[in-house]
Amino acid sequence: MNWSDLPAYFDPIDRIEGVISTFRNADWENAYKDHGIVGVIEEFFACIISSNAPTICVSRYSHWRGIDIERLLYRHGVKVWDRGIAGDELFFCVKRRQVKWAEYLLLRRGIPVTSILYDPRNPKYAARYAPGDAPPQRR
Repeated sequence: MNWSDLPAYFDPIDRIEGVISTFRNADWENAYKDHGIVGVIEEFFACIISSNAPTICVSRYSHWRGIDIERLLYRHGVKVWDRGIAGDELFFCVKRRQVKWAEYLLLRRGIPVTSILYDPRNPKYAARYAPGDAPPQRR
């Protein structure tokens, strides 16, 4: 651990923003549409334990900065929140319905994802393209 990273571990603003954003980015509409009020209650508890906000980790020592990763994902419609540093990794949360797409984008650009993949087929799909290639931008 680098001692200069210590303040990042105790940053209350990022942690508070992460909790608020998990609730703001929850899939309330589909939860209600699929299961009614029970679905909304389930989504609420998913927010409390953050099971609806998967965390993706990438190597901190690659040539990719966190802001560059966030901009890449944003250009392709993926919202990022609850960013941070943990040891040798950068981490951030994305919406549950976007996690596979986010992993695919990162792997296709050659960004080293260090967390367990939500879709183990993504490295195979990303390998079909030249290193650093990105799909056309989505709006």
